[in-house]
Amino acid sequence: MADRVRVFVSHHHSPDEDAFTDRLVADLEAVGADVWVDNQRITSDDFVKKINEGLTGRQWLVLVMTPEALRSEWVQAEVNAALNQVRGGRMQGAIPVVATPCDEAAIPPLWAPLHRYDATRGYDSARDGLLHALGLAMLSQPALKAAPPAIPSTPVQYPPSTFPPPAVPARLATLGYRGFNITGAPAYLPPLITIPAGRFLMGSDPSRDIHADKDETPMHWVYVDEFAIAQYPVTLAEYDLAVRSGFCKAPPGHYWELDVQEAPDRPVSDINWDDAQQYIIWLVSVTNLRGWRLPTEAEWEKAARWDPQASVSRRYPWGDAFDKRRCNSQERNKPGNTAVGAFRAAFMRPSGASAYGVEDMAGNVSEWTSSLYAPYPYRGDDGRESMQAARVEWRVLRGGSWLDDADEVRAAKRTRTYPSRRESYYGFRLVLASGAGA
Repeated sequence: MADRVRVFVSHHHSPDEDAFTDRLVADLEAVGADVWVDNQRITSDDFVKKINEGLTGRQWLVLVMTPEALRSEWVQAEVNAALNQVRGGRMQGAIPVVATPCDEAAIPPLWAPLHRYDATRGYDSARDGLLHALGLAMLSQPALKAAPPAIPSTPVQYPPSTFPPPAVPARLATLGYRGFNITGAPAYLPPLITIPAGRFLMGSDPSRDIHADKDETPMHWVYVDEFAIAQYPVTLAEYDLAVRSGFCKAPPGHYWELDVQEAPDRPVSDINWDDAQQYIIWLVSVTNLRGWRLPTEAEWEKAARWDPQASVSRRYPWGDAFDKRRCNSQERNKPGNTAVGAFRAAFMRPSGASAYGVEDMAGNVSEWTSSLYAPYPYRGDDGRESMQAARVEWRVLRGGSWLDDADEVRAAKRTRTYPSRRESYYGFRLVLASGAGA
């Protein structure tokens, strides 16, 4: 096996620069590079020793070029040390990647001849140019150009009903919902889409998204096991069966029976986190499928924005540019939620679906996740997925609602509140854990 490409990454520390560097390092490591980067803010006392150790055996230096980096004495020392190594034949080269526009006059004369890749004109093209220069282009190609997972017409098959299933409201039937009756208690089950196991980039890169909030950074790689997610949020018709059973209470502020009769395909709202958990308990009991639950933050975000074909995380489910025709947000100037699936391409409008085919993940109703609110990077084993947490701790909602504007319905946007709080624009969708059966 050929030796790994060994890279030293030089950068100046700031929240924005660290976020860009984290993304670049993750991309380099994803295609097999061995990367050394200072993540611990080396102090002046051990700078020379640590940098010498870091440069030893490295083939390349990659500079994250910003105005602050050009002014940093530490960055200057790192790059000049690498250039000395290059002149002595001990390194192959130094390559700047421009993360923020720089004044040409501020670039040191010895650095000016270095070929630069300008990420301010497009991160992906700059990254691909860097990979090619490092000899990693062929290694990166499979990961960056992998075929998207097929989305089946009937995404996940449920077991057959034991008892006669209930008739599904006509509109929901056209979306793929089915009646289910295995215990003698009827339920409506949503179409589910399987999201394959694998890594995706979670969070925001402020260099690409000026609306990125601090709690969305740094952008980082997260591995998610396979799961199946409902193609649509839970509807009034679905929730009504739990209400009729006496297990769940109708949300306040509704003429419940009239709402269900007139708009069974609208998402249920005025739901708090506890309501969602109660519905899930009911659904498990009447379907004997133990895997029903809320999505984690990471699962929700991967289903909403990861494009497996391009290996990028989109700002919105459909792409990076906002389009009010693809979602129910404040820009439509039509208060209230819309029927689930209203922004499918089948309805002669641009599709609002994610790359995986999941619908209604921008606007309409803000969706509860299972996750406690905690800083990034996301780790599913650090306690944020605890179901025993105190009820005063914040849980996370995702997706924004019909009350929110374009910035608030971005797929990386995080909202948090107490699990007991309910609003007219809070709803939820379901996940069925992979392999969870009766």
